[in-house]
Amino acid sequence: MIELIGILAGVLVLISFILSGERKIRMVNIFGAVLFVVYGLSIDALSIWLLNGILIFVHLYYLLKKKDATNSK
Repeated sequence: MIELIGILAGVLVLISFILSGERKIRMVNIFGAVLFVVYGLSIDALSIWLLNGILIFVHLYYLLKKKDATNSK
């Protein structure tokens, strides 16, 4: 079961590279990163959960930044 979470996370990240549109790419990548955090915590892999946890915040920052730029126009 744990391995399936890791595989699904990888598939979502892969799909995000195929998509077009920054918002779609970031949203799918966030879901993949969340699954990688769950996977990393499950297998006690600091490098996986920490880096993907940071990546979630990076994506959220840029999504919010883009939303603010759109709203201010």
